[in-house]
Parts: sequence; C-alpha cells; structure tokens
Amino acid sequence: MKSDILKKKSVRIAAAVLAVLLVLGFAFFMYTQIRAQRAKLAEIREEKERLLERLYELQREQERLESNLEYVKSNEGRLRYARENLGYLGEDEIRVNVNE
Repeated sequence: MKSDILKKKSVRIAAAVLAVLLVLGFAFFMYTQIRAQRAKLAEIREEKERLLERLYELQREQERLESNLEYVKSNEGRLRYARENLGYLGEDEIRVNVNE
C-alpha cells in the first residue's frame, strides 16, 4: 500500500516536472520567435525607409522631367532647341563662329 502511494506520488511529481518543463520549453520557444519577429520587423522598417527615400527621389525627378517637358513644349523651348540643334536664326540675328 505504501508502495502504491509512493508510485502515485512519484508519478504526480514526474507529471508536474514534465508540465513545468513543457511550459518552460513553450516559453523559450515563444521568446525566440518574438525576438526573430522583432528583428524581421526592424529589417522591414529599414527597407521601408530606404524605399520611401527612393520614392521621394523619383517623384522629384518626375517633377523635374515634367517641368522640362512643359518648357520643351513652349515656343521658347522650341526656339532654343532649333537654335542649338538645327542652326535656326531669327530675323534680326547674325551667326558668328567663334572657332574661326
């Protein structure tokens, strides 16, 4: 009878120890998962900041190009292009070659 009680008591102690070990194992697992997720989240935040900066750079470039496009579409832009690339001269203008 004492041995049955002793066996039951040792089984309960073993079950309690096993339960504590399971809880500690689960807690450790959760701790490592949370740390990994935090590291990944920090990495994602850095990537987001880098991509946002790139987006702002591209938006500024787009604004600059749109402004240039508006200028090229204007009469002044067309005249400048014609002068610089096609040798256009206005009515009152005289071509002077500096290299000669």
